[in-house]
Amino acid sequence: MSTVEQYGRFDEKRRCFEIRHEPPRKWRNILYNRWGGDEYYAEATHIGDGMSRFRDARGNTVNVIGYDAKFLYIRDEESGTVFNPAGLPVATPVSGRRIRIYPSKTEISSVCRGLRVTARYIVPKTECIEAWTAFVENRTDRPRRVSVFAYAMFQLNGSDPEGRGFGKDNHSEVHPDLGGVVVLNRAPGAPLKKINGFLVALGGFAGANGYRDHFTRADYGLGAPNICFGWNCDNRGDFGPDCAGIVQCTLELPPRGTGRADFVAGPCEGLDEVRAIRARLSPEALDRMDAEQTAEEDHRAAAFSIDLGRENADRSALLNIFVKKQMYSYLIDKGGVRDNLQCDNGVVLFDPATARANILKTLTVHKPDGSSLHSWRPLNRHHYSDKPAWMLQTVPWYIQETGDFSILEERVPYFESAETGTVWDHLLRSYRHLSTDLGKRGLCRQHFADWNDQLEPSEQTGERESVMVSQQLCAGLLEMAELARRTGQADVAAECERQHGEMAARINATAWDGEWYQRTICEDGYALGSSRADQARIFVNTQSWAVIGRVADEARLRQCMASVDRHLTKPEGIPICDPPCTRFDPRIGRFTTVRPYHVENGGCYNHAAGFKTVADCLLGRAEEAWDTVVKVMPDNPENPVSRSGVDPYSFTNFYTRVPGIAGRAGYPWRTGTAAWFTVAIVEWILGARRHYDGLQIRPCLSRRIPRAQLRRSFRGAVYDIRLDNRAGRCVGAQSIKVDGARVEGAVLPLFRDGTHRVDVVI
Repeated sequence: MSTVEQYGRFDEKRRCFEIRHEPPRKWRNILYNRWGGDEYYAEATHIGDGMSRFRDARGNTVNVIGYDAKFLYIRDEESGTVFNPAGLPVATPVSGRRIRIYPSKTEISSVCRGLRVTARYIVPKTECIEAWTAFVENRTDRPRRVSVFAYAMFQLNGSDPEGRGFGKDNHSEVHPDLGGVVVLNRAPGAPLKKINGFLVALGGFAGANGYRDHFTRADYGLGAPNICFGWNCDNRGDFGPDCAGIVQCTLELPPRGTGRADFVAGPCEGLDEVRAIRARLSPEALDRMDAEQTAEEDHRAAAFSIDLGRENADRSALLNIFVKKQMYSYLIDKGGVRDNLQCDNGVVLFDPATARANILKTLTVHKPDGSSLHSWRPLNRHHYSDKPAWMLQTVPWYIQETGDFSILEERVPYFESAETGTVWDHLLRSYRHLSTDLGKRGLCRQHFADWNDQLEPSEQTGERESVMVSQQLCAGLLEMAELARRTGQADVAAECERQHGEMAARINATAWDGEWYQRTICEDGYALGSSRADQARIFVNTQSWAVIGRVADEARLRQCMASVDRHLTKPEGIPICDPPCTRFDPRIGRFTTVRPYHVENGGCYNHAAGFKTVADCLLGRAEEAWDTVVKVMPDNPENPVSRSGVDPYSFTNFYTRVPGIAGRAGYPWRTGTAAWFTVAIVEWILGARRHYDGLQIRPCLSRRIPRAQLRRSFRGAVYDIRLDNRAGRCVGAQSIKVDGARVEGAVLPLFRDGTHRVDVVI
């Protein structure tokens, strides 16, 4: 039994994860509308609560509903029994509990006193709302009267695009004609009008209230609210920081009959907008929206699927069902240059149009001098040195996947400038900025920080040079050289190749420590990531990016990855560094104040392990690459879900190594881990790699996987790829056949449509 199965199982037929036993912590599902424009992002946990947030197209953000602050309650009016479909927060026992996490929704079902209730939570793709539906089935032979209560406490504070916050000054009003409650925020200085909230029923309205204290008892607990003691909504509004929506619907159920109560919550500008939303919604409309969102998620999921064999069924299911959802939702959750561009490298595999639009959006915070903001929502103006490096990777990778060279001619304005430039111009300025923004050793200046946000300066920090960004520049120069050749710009190709050679030589002369590459070099020569130090002696990132950027010969690259094997391979994952920093170092800054063994300071940071996996494959290290995948996946047998607590249907950002809680996961869903491991598994381990000329087959598959299969859409056609690794050669292809015909070389023929079988003997 896998470490996941003690809590539930993936169901590939239904395309969901079914939770069968209480998980070790609260597990979430992420629900959202379409990326771009006004966006709504909500969580629905395995017990039905979860925060929600609205963000408009300009980047103004409103926190609509807080954490641990929304639930559906059922009251059997025959007995007065109150229960929740998930069995919590009210302690009333339920039976037959079934929790299904779908890419498009969460469904929670159970039985209590002859009533089966299924709660469904959705966010329609075309609306900035969330909808909760209680489907109630009377399993008895007598008529039943049931009250369904929806509860949500509204936050309604937020921030503008610059991150400047605004508060809340709320009062609530009950509007029976709308079927619910509107909470109005009169906070001064708010940058948008949609700072109010509402919760309404679409039928069966019996009453509503507008404040938490009306619903709860003196302890404010949601596990024994007043409805457990016969209280009914009495249509009172109120004033204060704890304004909430409580809406009661009454259902009359015939024997063996069914009914439903539908509730809609979200932000609004005022009563008129609520009336308009209420007018265009109905139970039937919500069902259509559920079907539309399901169809859209299914379409994304169909872009690629893998089969790694029975023993890896859960790992395959994570990629087949959920990983596309995780990457897409991350674009809505984040608005950062680094975050979104890395995510686009995975999104382009299943949604090229969104990846393209997101790339163009990201370039709008690129400055005329070639540097970039850290993020655009909120605007973070600190100078992080790695931002232009991701542009040099993502745009070429997008073109290799899609064949869409026209993106290079798209014109995008520079940030806070009257100047505009083509995407190609943005790329030229990116690498020329990085190539000239150098410290006294000739490496890229780190500025405020680089990829590692914790490498922020202190008052005593002098100039620092980033070895990682210098290596990333090398990788980007290789991509730019090839792209320039493809577009007939031999002079640019030659310039990039020359600069690659020069930067690689400086890295090797300055940052090579004897067995591995250092991480950051301070103005006085002190090096973070040096064998001469007693803390943070080695970092995984600079070894991985040395390989990706091809900064040295193969012997040296293998040596630095062997150092990763010796020093940075732990049972629960791959730490960023080891040993961690245990005391403050003013030359490095905030990184040295992070708790030792946690997150970036010696924690197993899975995002960085994605870099390592690609580097492993570049060197043909099939076993090491697969070991890393196993360590990062939620079902790592040496770090089981019972210890990590991670949602098994999502990649997580890190596993801690803090003594006493080692292996515990942090930040599932919101992480670049998902995109990097998607690319690593699909393109580098299974080897169906994007290429300007077509799909290139170069597997690097562990001998523990004798057979594997990958269905992959590529430029209009579907390639059904069967990998035969029974000989245990693991790397490269001995023979390739497409539709029965042998193919010379590694690049498959390009097809415009249809499904084509590819047989690969490794």
